Amino acid sequence: MKKQFRRNAWQAIGGAALAAVVLSAASSSGATPELASSVQSMRQQASVLTQKIAALNAQVQSISSHYASVQGQIRQLQGKESGVEATIAQKQRELKKLHGEIVSEAVSLFAQAGTDSQVLSVLQDNPNSSAVAQVDISTASSTQEQAVNAYQAVQQQLAIQKSQLQADKAQQTSLLSLLSTQEAKAQTAQQQVSTELASVNSQIQQMVTAQLAAQQRARQALLVQQQLAAERIAAAQQAAAAQQAAQQAAAASASQGQATSPSPQAPVVVNPSPAAVAPSGYANPLRSIGGLQSWRVDQGVDYNGYGPIYAIGDGVVLSTFNGGWPGGTFITYRLTNGPAAGLVVYAAEDINPDVSVGQAVTPNTVIGTLYNGPDGIETGWADGGALGETMAMSYGQFYGSNTTGFGYNFSQLLSSLGAPGGVVQNSPTGSVPGNWPQW
Repeated sequence: MKKQFRRNAWQAIGGAALAAVVLSAASSSGATPELASSVQSMRQQASVLTQKIAALNAQVQSISSHYASVQGQIRQLQGKESGVEATIAQKQRELKKLHGEIVSEAVSLFAQAGTDSQVLSVLQDNPNSSAVAQVDISTASSTQEQAVNAYQAVQQQLAIQKSQLQADKAQQTSLLSLLSTQEAKAQTAQQQVSTELASVNSQIQQMVTAQLAAQQRARQALLVQQQLAAERIAAAQQAAAAQQAAQQAAAASASQGQATSPSPQAPVVVNPSPAAVAPSGYANPLRSIGGLQSWRVDQGVDYNGYGPIYAIGDGVVLSTFNGGWPGGTFITYRLTNGPAAGLVVYAAEDINPDVSVGQAVTPNTVIGTLYNGPDGIETGWADGGALGETMAMSYGQFYGSNTTGFGYNFSQLLSSLGAPGGVVQNSPTGSVPGNWPQW
């Protein structure tokens, strides 16, 4: 109806006057391309910082994994060392037992050989252990001597093993200390980048707030200009209608009974495509798009084509413009029905908005008209905040072209309503919250 009224008005008073009004309003709108460019630059800087944080987080996780692995190796070495010590103790007990057996045999030999035997030193408890060992060995049988040598060799090998295990454990402990230092440095760097990102986000918020204020002032000025133009158009139409009525009356009087001119034909109104509502209470918003092409899944789902785009379900419009998006269009509405009630849907880029902020919408409401432009459209979940961010961006899932968890979820919703899903670029980055509806 609004478009038909503007078309009639243009024919009644000529397009030049109305065009002059609109251009005048646009020139005084207070639009700030420099500010929009600054916001876009800051967003790119924030994206770079987000990627740095992700890289540092991966580095910290890698170091932590290595740290845990080294700790496990140290525990294994400690277990092996304990085993070697237990074996050494066991061998010492066996050697002591063998030593006793040798002494016992020496006593027997002494009893047979008399007091001149060298074994006397054993019985006298000679404190010289080397001499005692020599007496033991000299008086032991060949088999016992071999056993003593074997036990001593085993003890030496175990001692070497224990020394090597201690050296390995010391090396792993040193590596553990190095990893701890590296992890601390990475965490410090991550904190510094996070602080820088918070600062950049704060600057973006300030810039966007100023941008939104300027845009609001521009819209108000444009509305005033359009209202004045509409009033002049209405006055011109009334004058033209009065003049036409007078001419018709004069013609009727002159013709004396001839049929009057037929009334103008009423404009034809094309009814929108009725919504096929799913059990969820939602309908395919792309059902009337001509030449519809599905593109990638990223923050949301990208498409191209031409024609009307509808609201998915009942809701209330929150915004129609955001200078950070190509073309400036960023239509958002908060759903008021269905499993996603309370969540915010966005449709952005090459769209001419057909709704206004605060307007109630249903699945039969055309929220905008898609024109076959260079960027197509993107639709998905928005965070509903004043900055006009997507949920994927707010959750740090989007790095420039990747498929996000929120984009993949919205693609599934559209598929459940009969629209073609988007093209997945990768295993979705991140995921939606646990209480988020699934489709």
